[in-house]
Amino acid sequence: MKGNEDVIEKRPLLEDENCKQQHNEQIKKTGFPRWLTLSLGIIVVFLHFVSYLLNLYVMNQYSYKAYYEKTFPNSSLKSSGNTSACEQNTNTTEYKQQIVIQKLTSEWGIYCTLASNIPGIIFTINIGSLSDAYGRKLFFVAPLIGTVLKNGLCCVGIYYGLNIELFIIFYGIEGCTGNWISTMLMVYCYIADLTEPGKPRSLIYGILEGIIGIAAFISSTFSGYLIKWTGGFFYPEVTSVGFVLLGLMIAVFVLPESLPPSKRRDKVSFLENMGRATECYRPNFSPHGKRWMFINLLFIFILSGFANLGRIQVETLYELNSPFCWDSVRIGWYGALKIGMLSIGGMIMIKTFHFCVNDEYIALTGFATSVISAIVFGLSTTDTMIYIAAVLNFGNTVTMPIVRSIMSRMSPAHKIGSVFAGIAAIEFICNMASSLLANAVYDATVDIYKGFTFFVMAGYAVIGIVLCW
Repeated sequence: MKGNEDVIEKRPLLEDENCKQQHNEQIKKTGFPRWLTLSLGIIVVFLHFVSYLLNLYVMNQYSYKAYYEKTFPNSSLKSSGNTSACEQNTNTTEYKQQIVIQKLTSEWGIYCTLASNIPGIIFTINIGSLSDAYGRKLFFVAPLIGTVLKNGLCCVGIYYGLNIELFIIFYGIEGCTGNWISTMLMVYCYIADLTEPGKPRSLIYGILEGIIGIAAFISSTFSGYLIKWTGGFFYPEVTSVGFVLLGLMIAVFVLPESLPPSKRRDKVSFLENMGRATECYRPNFSPHGKRWMFINLLFIFILSGFANLGRIQVETLYELNSPFCWDSVRIGWYGALKIGMLSIGGMIMIKTFHFCVNDEYIALTGFATSVISAIVFGLSTTDTMIYIAAVLNFGNTVTMPIVRSIMSRMSPAHKIGSVFAGIAAIEFICNMASSLLANAVYDATVDIYKGFTFFVMAGYAVIGIVLCW
């Protein structure tokens, strides 16, 4: 990857000046100052991500409760918004019931992931390339509409106590319009339209990840208290609808277009448009980066996704059960601590490392924190060890935005949407596959050693370190 930096440094100074002039012209055409235009795009994805994570935390705990009541209606253990159905004595019938419910909830999570991500991959592959031809604004709207529908239907399902398997259909509806990953794709394109390649763009991407971390901090903390204060799951889910609705209103009525008609690509057929998402891995795509660089970056991105994206759901199952038996508030506070460390640590890492090293070393360090954190979490037998794992997790999200930044600086400006579409499709696949594997490993090993799935995640990150090096 070091050769990549050498290639970039050899660009003519005149080319860089022309690039800056082009960006200034684009900024003038948005009708807003650049900082405000960037802020609006980031606010939209912030609201979408708060809604998505609030729904995730609520549904993880609601599904556990629903399966307990459905499978063991006469059990002495009852999960509610205030307490966790948890038995620490491994010799009791209730403990054996917990193992059954963990497996059922894990399998339900697998089906929801498949329903959301399989159609989402096809949608996302197309919107990135289409946004190069039709502009960015239109493709902010569709994923937000899908999440409004899914979260709204979840509200209905919770209120009327519908069969928990029906919720899988709701996730499928969201997948048909993309989800938060599609919105992230658009905001990455949006930032690339308005910033210069290199460290300035990497810094904005780092700030974006920090803002996303703040969104996750709010939703994880807020979810626990909402569940506790309302004594259930309906009103927290209604709140998630409110957040994404606000984001949709901003995208429709306020957000300016960042890609002027003069900078757009030619319109092509549906199949050709899908093919554009993989063109960066073919010969002669760009004068600024070789084919092997893009392929290596792709594998680094995939390994980072597998090491990190599938952790939330299995972490929640791990914490709900013995020996921890956490309630919704404690789960929320743990999520807040973990995500707070990710947000602050990621921004500090990117800014500090830029004084002395290149982006490639930041990606490597991100993998290193993933390895250490996953191993400590997998070994955890006390609350203290889990909190230590959260602190050690401070840099594991920096790798994916850094890979995007490196790819964008190696790509022609009018093809960035296609490049990011391919990366977003891979992120969908990683989100789906990592969740499936994490749940499957947890399902297979929960009655042997519950922390084993976290060791597998650490293994992905170790391979990523080798590729970065």
